[in-house]
Amino acid sequence: MGTIKIFNRTWLFMRLSLEQLTAFCAVASEKSFSAAARKLGKSQSALSIAVANLEIDFGVSLFDRSGRYPILTGHGQSLLRDAEAILHQCSSMENRANSLAAELESQVTIAIDETIPFQILNHNLAGFADYFPPVDLNILHPSSQYIQQLIEQGDASLGIMCAGAHYPKNIHFKRLGNIAFANVVHRDHPLANLPQVNFEQLNQHRQLVYLPLLDKLPTSEYLSATNQWRMASYLTLMNTLCAGMGWTTVPKQLVLDLQLQDQLCELQLTSYPHTEWEVGVDLIWSSSERLGKAGSWLRDAFGLTPI
Repeated sequence: MGTIKIFNRTWLFMRLSLEQLTAFCAVASEKSFSAAARKLGKSQSALSIAVANLEIDFGVSLFDRSGRYPILTGHGQSLLRDAEAILHQCSSMENRANSLAAELESQVTIAIDETIPFQILNHNLAGFADYFPPVDLNILHPSSQYIQQLIEQGDASLGIMCAGAHYPKNIHFKRLGNIAFANVVHRDHPLANLPQVNFEQLNQHRQLVYLPLLDKLPTSEYLSATNQWRMASYLTLMNTLCAGMGWTTVPKQLVLDLQLQDQLCELQLTSYPHTEWEVGVDLIWSSSERLGKAGSWLRDAFGLTPI
């Protein structure tokens, strides 16, 4: 008899409908059968029957109906988490199935140079999330010297990087704009007290160099410091800079994004007074890899909103 009882209970669980679980979650959320019915566009009697049948199938009471408003019982609170998880999984599966039917790719991978201030990309990424909610997005942050390699190997669909001198025939690119760089130091650094500095003064102090930008420096005078600390990570560079251990060259927008304008100050070079050093930013993709609908939309969106 015990075995038969377990089999029957298992069979009852298999008969649960999404409509019953939706009704249960709606009543729990709205704390009212009538409000839940209005939310779901159903009659209150139909909703009450769905919840009552669910209680019969479960063999427990989900709500205490003795008062004016239904209150979750202990069993109801415990089962609510499971019901919500099941509905979420079903919704995700439905979205994924719709994506497959629409021939949407399951994911898009973008490689973005960490030199590029991320805030300028947020608008397009927000649009991507609205248009393609089921598509997963992978964002990599290698330096520019590796982004082209990722595109060529098919490990990334799109790349956003500091402009290269030239690209092979299988790489398409679009110039998105330019980012302005500035020479900065911590406010406690000796150079911060000078209204203007020349290269001779700069070179007497330790220079913090971001390695991927070495070939982008506008003049060799930038690399004449007697002492250099070279780093492959922007995070390490910024932490070292904020500790007052040297001067460096970084995107102006990065200082704003990290809210470091109160800690850092820009140096004015006498050789280039009030002159901004700018580096081009390119969007690249492979001609040999066909972008899906989501990847194509993102490529076109980046192209329509210059930096």
